[in-house]
Amino acid sequence: MIAYLVLFVVIGLVLIGAAAVLTRRRRTSFSLSGQAPAVVGPGADRKALETVALGLQAVAEGRALGGRPLPDVHAVIHSGKRLTLQLAQADLAAPSPWTSDVSGKEWLLDPADLRRTGSAGDRSMHPYSLTVTLGLHRGDRILVDLAQLSGTIALTGDDSEVLRLAQALITEIVSGPVGQLATVVLVGSATTPSVTDGLGVRSARLHTAANRKEALAYEGGRPSSPDVHTSQPMSQSMSKPTSQPVSQWNKDRSVAAAGTYARRLFVVTAAQFRDERWVDAPLRPTDALLVLGYITDAVWHLAVNVDGSLDTARLGVPIDTHLARFSGPAGP
Repeated sequence: MIAYLVLFVVIGLVLIGAAAVLTRRRRTSFSLSGQAPAVVGPGADRKALETVALGLQAVAEGRALGGRPLPDVHAVIHSGKRLTLQLAQADLAAPSPWTSDVSGKEWLLDPADLRRTGSAGDRSMHPYSLTVTLGLHRGDRILVDLAQLSGTIALTGDDSEVLRLAQALITEIVSGPVGQLATVVLVGSATTPSVTDGLGVRSARLHTAANRKEALAYEGGRPSSPDVHTSQPMSQSMSKPTSQPVSQWNKDRSVAAAGTYARRLFVVTAAQFRDERWVDAPLRPTDALLVLGYITDAVWHLAVNVDGSLDTARLGVPIDTHLARFSGPAGP
C-alpha cells in the first residue's frame, strides 16, 4: 500500500513539473515572437482607433505639406505593434513617420513613432473619416474607407446579424476618433427603433431623415467659422505663410480641412433603396451608401456568414470575425 502511495505522489509531481515547463515554454515562445493575442473590448478598441486616427492624420498632413496628392487607401491593418496602409496604387513617397515597402503598395509604421515625432495634433484632420473596422483577420484589425468604395454597398446575410453589424459600424463611425468629420444619416425605415435602439450612443454626427430629399440636405462635417476665409485650395492653406502667426495658421488649416474632408454615409434598407430610387441619387464622389439587405444594383457586397466571418467579395479583404462579434463602444 505504501509503495502505491509513493508511486502516485511521484507521478503527481512529475505531471506538475511537466505542466510548469510547458507553460514556461509557451511564455518564452510568445515573448520571442513579439506577438500578442488579439485583445478586444472597449479599451482596446479605443486605443487601436486612436492610433489609426493619428496615422491617417500624419498621412494627410505630410502629403499636403509636401505638395503631393493624398493616396487612395485600400485597407488599414492594425496589428498591435504595426500599422499598415494598403494602397490602391503604388506610391513610394510615404510621409514621415510612415515608410514604404519596396513595392510602394504598403506603408508601415510603429505606433510609437507617432508619439516620438509629435504627431498628436487634431486627429480629425484627414479625409478618411469613413474608415471603419470590418473585423479581425488572424487577430489583426482590418479597416476600410467606405468613402473610397465608389457605388452602393450592400450588407447581406441573416437579418439579425446584418442589423448587429450595421449598428456596430455606425457606432464606431459616430463615436470613435477616426470619424470625427463623418456624418451618418439613417433614412426612412432605417430610423426605426430596431436599428436605432441598438446603437447605444448619441452623437452630433448621427442624423435621421424621413426620405431621400431630406437626407441629402445634410451637409456633414464641422460648420465653418464665420471669421475664417476658406476659399483657397487645400494645398495652399496647408502651406504656412511666413507673416502669419502659427496659431492663426493652425486655425485656418483646421477649418479648411473640416470643409474639405467632410464625409457622409447614408444608411437605407433595401426596400427604401428601391422605393426612392437611390440608384439615381445625386451623391458626392466622397459619399458612401450602405444598404441593409440584398439589391441587384450593388457594386460592393458584404455578406455576413453564420460563423461570424464576413465575405467581402470583390473588395478582397479577408475577415474571420466581423466587428459586431467582438467590439465595444468606441468611446466619446
